[in-house]
Amino acid sequence: MSAIIFDMDGTIADSFDYVTDFLVNEGSLKPLSQEEKRDLRGLSMREMAHKLGYHLWDMPGLFIKGRRKMRRSIKNSHLKSFAGMPDIIRKLHNEGHELFILSTNSLPNVHHFLNDQKIHSYFLEIYAGVRVFGKAPALRQLLKDQHLRAEESVYVCDEIRDVGAAQAAGVRAVAVTWGFAERKNLVAMHPAALADSPEELMRFLEEV
Repeated sequence: MSAIIFDMDGTIADSFDYVTDFLVNEGSLKPLSQEEKRDLRGLSMREMAHKLGYHLWDMPGLFIKGRRKMRRSIKNSHLKSFAGMPDIIRKLHNEGHELFILSTNSLPNVHHFLNDQKIHSYFLEIYAGVRVFGKAPALRQLLKDQHLRAEESVYVCDEIRDVGAAQAAGVRAVAVTWGFAERKNLVAMHPAALADSPEELMRFLEEV
């Protein structure tokens, strides 16, 4: 049995299209082509906004409005999980693993999403509203709060900075390639494992 910590957006929740569509709509921009969307892969929401022409002073209001609108999307069941992820979470729980969430998204959004996907009860604790560059301290705090050993814990995530945060906290990072970052950039970070599908993720997690 091990402790498995999950990121939410881009790992469990398929939120990339939501973020790009939100930024396009808020800025009254022309719809993005698939090539233009690919160019945004690997960027944070802040970096996406900057690339699309938003100014630095737009960011605080953009984040607040984005989270508020995301909450409505979740309540209307418009934000979905990646296919296979709810089943994996249920199976890991049934096998006795301790499951946690650590996310930059707001606590209400995380609660609403997990409830909507009927997987909330499988997580022992949720750490939400974490600063983008504050995940390493948040991981250390989670380990301390839950009396977990870093070497026996795993952080499942989809972004480069998340892999770096896990490594800084001494936690094994398992990077998934279906989220925000490009595969080649995740490979360059040398995570403990790289999963190209939920099935691959499950095979690795059952061995830890």
